[in-house]
Amino acid sequence: MLELVNRAAGYEYTLEELMAVGARGWTMKRLFNHRMGLTAAHDRLPGQLLEPLEEGGSAGYVPPFEEMKAAYYAARGWDPATGRPTRGTLAALGLQAFANEVWRS
Repeated sequence: MLELVNRAAGYEYTLEELMAVGARGWTMKRLFNHRMGLTAAHDRLPGQLLEPLEEGGSAGYVPPFEEMKAAYYAARGWDPATGRPTRGTLAALGLQAFANEVWRS
């Protein structure tokens, strides 16, 4: 993927730089959603995915969505309680200008 992006766009990204570009994009999307009033409570799965199947290899299994959501937030550098990007994450991605907006009381 790295080689494809570099050749197609004429960049010379390292893998770390390309990963940072992706992280910045996801975080900017999160900032936009926050600005529109969306919160961690809006991050949910359709009800059918939270009901156990009656048959098949995953019969009776319900994914631990809240646990999975907290792990995703942690991996992204977002606050586990609110889903907002932390000040540290914003600074690391060059988005510190948004920190006061996101974290104002």
